[in-house]
Amino acid sequence: MPPATNQRNAGECDVSFAVALFNAMPFLPDAINSALSQNGVTVEVLIVDDHGSDEGLAWAQALAARDSRVRIFQTPVNSGPGGARNVAIENMRGRWFAVLDSDDWIEKDRTAALIAEAELWDAHCIADDLVVFGEGRQETRYLGPDEAGTGFWLDLDTYFKAAVMYGKAPNPGFLKPMIRCDLIERLGLRYNPALRIAEDDELVVRLLLDGARYRVSPQAMYHYRKHAASISHRLSARNAERMLEVEQHIRARLIAEDRLTTAYAARWHALVAAVSFARSIEHLKHRRWAGALSEAVHHPRSIALYAMPLRARIARMFARDTKEAPPQGR
Repeated sequence: MPPATNQRNAGECDVSFAVALFNAMPFLPDAINSALSQNGVTVEVLIVDDHGSDEGLAWAQALAARDSRVRIFQTPVNSGPGGARNVAIENMRGRWFAVLDSDDWIEKDRTAALIAEAELWDAHCIADDLVVFGEGRQETRYLGPDEAGTGFWLDLDTYFKAAVMYGKAPNPGFLKPMIRCDLIERLGLRYNPALRIAEDDELVVRLLLDGARYRVSPQAMYHYRKHAASISHRLSARNAERMLEVEQHIRARLIAEDRLTTAYAARWHALVAAVSFARSIEHLKHRRWAGALSEAVHHPRSIALYAMPLRARIARMFARDTKEAPPQGR
């Protein structure tokens, strides 16, 4: 397996797909085949094994032996999605960098359509809406239909208004933008390896802070799978604390540049509340009642978040009762 290198042939293909691989079977083949089946563009797929324990790596190696567009790498140690994507960035040879999660898939015309739209608008990065799906779920658009059909720009304040932990609006941090590789190189942009979740959000914020032009297409061509093992669905106390630690650097930069806005203040307070909530849940799991109470006292905003697991439990109970209820008449 080749190690990460700093030698590239930039522009050798249109897009470099970064796929972080960690226990992704049986979803991995659909993801990789969707990237290799893109119409009207040349692609490479950089699969970065992050020391999983299933047969995903063996499957990927067999595919790479048959298809030169597939290249296999490995992180030195388990590094999470961001660390794996950094290995892909070090080895990318495309004009555009694209993230594809190993349990998702993309439509055949997505890449060409987004590149054309980005070039039309002179955008540095571009994303489309997500089609959210999963077993037992009805397919839905994450952002919802764009009635005007024109898309929109995500500047820093627009991003902050929506990228709020447990906010009411769809969080754009979940989108999967394609980014110009020359911009990544010019900025020396890499994912923050300290983050195991929300690594995309933090990277996009730094892009926007550096003046990147981020366009969102009105189309929805990225299919985002939700299932029990999805990393993004887990917010442990440790992961939440890492997010807060990293966010402090963003906040410090905004203060230093006199760019601290009301929209950002809302994002910051929501994150502090989410961290406190995650800590309190951890305390409750271990029957540390005093610790849970202390979090509520010191961060009263977190109390409202207890409604989320309560609503989820009620919804599960209702679904079970509906399923088990006998038919009423004929």
